[in-house]
Amino acid sequence: MEIDEGGAPAPSSSSGGGNEELALPPVDEELLSKVKELGFEEVRARKALMSGANNVEAALQWCLDHAEDADIDDPIALVPKGRAPKVARSIKCVATGRLFRSMEEAQAYAEKTGRTDFEECEEEKKLLTEEEKAKKVAELKALAAKRRAEREGVEKVEDIDREKQRREQGHKAGETREQLEKAQRLREIDRVKREKLAEKRERERLRAEIAKDKAERRARGGKLAGKLGVDGYQPAVDQNDDRRQLDVSKLNQGKIVPKGGDDAESPAVKIDKAIATLSKYKVGGAGGIALKTLAAYLKNAIEKGESDPKFLLVPTDGKAFRERLSQLVGSHALLKAVGFEKTDAGLQLTLETRESNLPLLKDTLAKLQQAHAAYLAQNSR
Repeated sequence: MEIDEGGAPAPSSSSGGGNEELALPPVDEELLSKVKELGFEEVRARKALMSGANNVEAALQWCLDHAEDADIDDPIALVPKGRAPKVARSIKCVATGRLFRSMEEAQAYAEKTGRTDFEECEEEKKLLTEEEKAKKVAELKALAAKRRAEREGVEKVEDIDREKQRREQGHKAGETREQLEKAQRLREIDRVKREKLAEKRERERLRAEIAKDKAERRARGGKLAGKLGVDGYQPAVDQNDDRRQLDVSKLNQGKIVPKGGDDAESPAVKIDKAIATLSKYKVGGAGGIALKTLAAYLKNAIEKGESDPKFLLVPTDGKAFRERLSQLVGSHALLKAVGFEKTDAGLQLTLETRESNLPLLKDTLAKLQQAHAAYLAQNSR
């Protein structure tokens, strides 16, 4: 018996009609040649292709994996030429009938679609022609365009919804802002009404006090008793600061004689009267502001006047003094009672006077703080 180059007995032909012609199982001859060119024997290359390898890489891998097999070089059994065994040339998806050239392609398709039923198939997956390729590319482009349009449509709807939400939120924010502004306006109106009511009551009180003083003048022949009014109005007091708020040192020197006679009031009495007068100013909390400002002047003079002379000067042309004290009766009298003297720059307290009047300054500061606390308590009710 002769052996062919494929490692199998050479096929024999019989003159009798009962014997079938034998041959090696068919494989892809072109692929067989490529595998042989890599240096493998034909018997090994054929066995690799017969195992289902449908490309050079798969055949090469099979040859390397089975190189140590004991029967790797055994001859391949011949089969009847008309009944050659089927050779798997592709992998087929049973559900869709789609063909794949390799197991990797089938596995990728399974991961993408979730298909799990595949089988080997004799049909070879043909390569696409140029026309088929162009058609396939056009279909893919059309599908991509369709999906992009769908996505853009969804995004457009989402953009519209977001814009609606933004406008609704802006509208609600505007309504909230309007409500807050309205509430603020109502509070302001209420505050103005309360201030006007307080001013009206103060005017009525002053009119009543003036009427009371006129009646007293008529009863006393045009003279007043000179006492403080119950509500703070004191027409018996001279409204001229220069005449009313006489300097204590000048009185002692005999340079100026007060209208009341030689027995001038003591600084402590003047301070008490000035505080009582300032405490009667109700409108806008003016009295409390005055008491607090005077306390601040005295505190600075006591604590910082020795090291910095600027704290011994009360600038009467300054904004704080003009707005808080200049229009209120009693402010000048109190400052002069504790030793401040009128100068071109304002009311000045000298270092010598500060040292000699330090106990009086401290006592006056305590009185101002107590009067301010009482003022707040009385007017907060």
